[in-house]
Amino acid sequence: MFYKDLANDIGEEKFIGNAEFYILVAMSSKEFPYNYEELLERAYKLLPKKVTVRVERFKVPRPEVVISGKRTFIQNFKQICDILNRDPKIVLRYLLRELAAPGVLEGNTAVIMGEKSERVIRSIIDRFVKDYVICPVCKQPDTSLVKEKKMMFIVCMACGAKSAVRPI
Repeated sequence: MFYKDLANDIGEEKFIGNAEFYILVAMSSKEFPYNYEELLERAYKLLPKKVTVRVERFKVPRPEVVISGKRTFIQNFKQICDILNRDPKIVLRYLLRELAAPGVLEGNTAVIMGEKSERVIRSIIDRFVKDYVICPVCKQPDTSLVKEKKMMFIVCMACGAKSAVRPI
C-alpha cells in the first residue's frame, strides 16, 4: 500500500514477476520528491496506532501443593492434566520418575510420598509441557501423545507434524 501510494506520487511503477512486488524507479534525485526523513515519517503514520500484545491462550495453573506429614498432595492435579490434554496416569508417572519418589492418584489429587516443594513440582511440570505437550515444529499446545510399538510420538493437531519423544 505504501509503495503504491509512493509510486502514484512519482508516476512510475514497474511490475516484476509477482503483482505483490513493486519496484519504484526514480530517474534522478531531482525527480524523487521525498527525502529519507519524510519517507520515515510517512511510514510511521501508516503503522497501526495500537501496540498489539500477544495473549497466551495456553497457561498451566500453578500446582496447589499441600505438605502433610511426610506426604505431598497436589490438589489440582486433574485440572492441570485436563489443560495439558494428557492422561493423569502418564503425567503422574513422569512426575514420580523425575522426583524419584513413590506416589498414587486419588481422585483429583496426586499423592507423593515425601516432602516436595511447589517450586520443584512446578519446574518438573514445565519440563513435561516443554517435552511432551508443546509441538517442537510450530510451538502450539494442540498435540496428542501416540504410542506405536515401543515408540512415543507427539502428533500436532495444528500443523500435522509427528515428532518422536522419549517414552515415559
